Amino acid sequence: MILLVNDANILIDLLKTCLIDQFFGLLYDFHVSDFAVNEIHETNVVKLDTFIKDKRLIKWNFNFNELLEIQSLEIKYKKLSISDCSCLYLAGRLTATLLTGDSVLRNVAKKNGITVHGILWVFDELVKHNRISPEKACKKLKNLIEINPRLPEDECLKRMNRWKKGPS
Repeated sequence: MILLVNDANILIDLLKTCLIDQFFGLLYDFHVSDFAVNEIHETNVVKLDTFIKDKRLIKWNFNFNELLEIQSLEIKYKKLSISDCSCLYLAGRLTATLLTGDSVLRNVAKKNGITVHGILWVFDELVKHNRISPEKACKKLKNLIEINPRLPEDECLKRMNRWKKGPS
């Protein structure tokens, strides 16, 4: 089973686009740090609690020694927040794939040998595993682009064009 550590921004995007149920319907092992959960202030954040209670999303609370390691990452990588460092630490500890939209965290993770994907990969997985239709993916991605203008426009357009064409 593939382990995924979720940064807050991925979960926020999924909550905003109402795709959180479909995301947790994927056959992955989902993890999140308590720091990342505490960053999420969406009105429907209670949805995450349901997945945590159902053990579909494993929320990590760290002990003192782990917090020291996370803090040492924050000192080493000054541009990363404590939440970012908790995700970096957790992905490294679990040998998991990190899901993030944060470019600085993405680069640091890659330099540390951690596989990293973003929200567009999540959309690809949702379509690939029939959790959403290509048409719904286009609609939701257009919605997300309006909410999150930092998404790479060319990559978004490539996906929407591919999804509109359907299977080859």
